[in-house]
Amino acid sequence: MTYESILARPRRLLTRLLHHQAGSSLIEAAFALRLLMLLLMGLLGYGSWFMTAHSLQQAANDAARASVAGLTTTERRTLVDQSILAARAAFPAPAAQTIGVNTGESSGYYRVTLRYNLANAPLFAAIPVPLPGSTLERSAIVRISSQ
Repeated sequence: MTYESILARPRRLLTRLLHHQAGSSLIEAAFALRLLMLLLMGLLGYGSWFMTAHSLQQAANDAARASVAGLTTTERRTLVDQSILAARAAFPAPAAQTIGVNTGESSGYYRVTLRYNLANAPLFAAIPVPLPGSTLERSAIVRISSQ
């Protein structure tokens, strides 16, 4: 066996290996799968964020509408609290009991503001894509007098 024949054998194996296509699809899938998983997690995260924001806005709207039936500030706040209690049961994100409620009355208008911290939902913490904010705040305003 000559020295050239010893070196030629690994070269032929390397050349055949480089031209072999069997493992290339596995390598391509490994690169593409990461991107697809990130895209899927982003869709899931933003979809959940929008659903939570919409549900919070609907709860604020319902609470503001319910407050119209109250004659005093205390009655209005009681009606708002009852409405929020009902909305918490159907809220899509966990820890709905942590939704903060603020109300205010000014110039014949009544405002209901709801605040939800997304840190209470483990889904939002697990998503590797940055979300628009860590706290959702939604408000609704209704007219309570004809001034």
